[in-house]
Amino acid sequence: MTTITLDPAARDRLRDELQRWCADHLDVELEQFDAEFFIDFLSERFGPAYYNAGIEEALRTHAAWSDRIQEEMDLKKIL
Repeated sequence: MTTITLDPAARDRLRDELQRWCADHLDVELEQFDAEFFIDFLSERFGPAYYNAGIEEALRTHAAWSDRIQEEMDLKKIL
């Protein structure tokens, strides 16, 4: 199984955004460690669903472009 990993800059952005959101919407001040732990939890539990949705979208996009290319090639055939 593929492990979803975030680069340090992305983790920092997510942590900062999560801390801001919790402060603004829940009136909860998350410390850095708590926010990072929560991000790890979300990545572990929800990340695979989003990852798989991205893969499915990529497959649909690829299939659509493949069909389009096939149609273009069929139009170029010499009859």
